[in-house]
Amino acid sequence: MPHIAGFLGIVAEAKERDASRAVYRYHQLFNGGGRTFTRKSFACAVRLADWTEGSIRGHEDVTDAGRDAFLAKIRAGKMQSEAFIAGVRDTAGEVERLFRGVEMGRPTVEKTTPDGTVHKLWRAASAELIGKLRTYFTPKKLHILEGHDVYAAMLAYRDEQTKLGDLSMYSSANYGLGYIVTMEDPGLVPAPLHHVFRGVELKSDAVLAAAKQYFIVEKLPGAATKLDDIFKSLGATVAHQPAFVAVFGGEPDAWKLTLSPDISPYNEGVKTDRALQKLDPIVVEHMFVAKHLAGGTRTTERDAKVALAAIAGEGATGAVALFTRPLSIEQVAHVDELGHRLPAHSTALFPEVAQGLVSFPIDRDDDVQ
Repeated sequence: MPHIAGFLGIVAEAKERDASRAVYRYHQLFNGGGRTFTRKSFACAVRLADWTEGSIRGHEDVTDAGRDAFLAKIRAGKMQSEAFIAGVRDTAGEVERLFRGVEMGRPTVEKTTPDGTVHKLWRAASAELIGKLRTYFTPKKLHILEGHDVYAAMLAYRDEQTKLGDLSMYSSANYGLGYIVTMEDPGLVPAPLHHVFRGVELKSDAVLAAAKQYFIVEKLPGAATKLDDIFKSLGATVAHQPAFVAVFGGEPDAWKLTLSPDISPYNEGVKTDRALQKLDPIVVEHMFVAKHLAGGTRTTERDAKVALAAIAGEGATGAVALFTRPLSIEQVAHVDELGHRLPAHSTALFPEVAQGLVSFPIDRDDDVQ
């Protein structure tokens, strides 16, 4: 079961270690679709649990490169400055109730990031509050919503420290920096991730011709540089069929690909639960990328403008950008509840956590409480 603890964190603005253990209430105020949202979470030390234990669950595959990059940072700084985001079911609103008094005070940190998000952080050092959080979270399961590679790096560092000698139960090396948000939070807004491939061996006409075996291929004339047209087309997809838009470097048109209704990815050899077989990330990865974009290198972008710019100009030949839709939070939770995984980097949240706002120093001889 998840063990939640306070820790001697470092708040970015102060750049010095707290004198006493605390958790940190965190608000992100942002605009989404013409509405203002506030996502509420809290940063704390979470006792690390292997994926197989089931108390902390993920819905995406981990990449070796991503895990190793974060692991190198932890080793170098003996600190966790990147955090994972985990969701918890809280239909009773208990977390909100526990932090209500904390939020009435002046924030410890308040800053606005370039994307317009206002970040507010309150330090909460009450032993009573931390104790109540521990008790409340003991029977709960956590769903990692973002940061699978980060969490995997924390596990790897813990295992390295264990090999150097047994760790005490509450050693900070047994814990990871997590932001916990309730699954019912109205500010829990999913975001799409877009994929950019370079060095693709096949030409667009060959890729699209082969894709017609599985997809309805629709030309979007002149839309290669028009993101509004691309996302309007995705939004108009009939009957919630899996769909995405491909833009090939140096070409004026975009192409919408919708999975043909008579195609079952499961029957085509995609190894996943039948209930998940038509989720966009599974269809994109297994029915298009694996079959038609072999030989390319991939990057993943949150910002569609960045993805579009990556395939523009000189050197665009052999580059492809795939624009996608976000999964809902309930779809994400359903994946890990069924014990399956999506391809790595399938999902994201908007906006991003301000990484480094709180850091967690790791010392095998330092205990958390």
